[in-house]
Amino acid sequence: METLREEEVLRLEEALLKKMEERLTPLMEQAARDAARMAMHRLRLDMMAHISRHEETIQRLVKAALAADHIPR
Repeated sequence: METLREEEVLRLEEALLKKMEERLTPLMEQAARDAARMAMHRLRLDMMAHISRHEETIQRLVKAALAADHIPR
């Protein structure tokens, strides 16, 4: 009789674990997608800030290159 109860408890535990896994897997996948999305967004913001900081320098270099092309040789 005790063996039957232990087997039943094990079956119930396995069923419970399976249900928990089925519920948690999509949540974990969504959390991973959200984290990746946030990291990519932050990377884009960092790249835009970096480019923005150097935009003035880039414009000066472009103007200097254009001016250098008009200097007679």
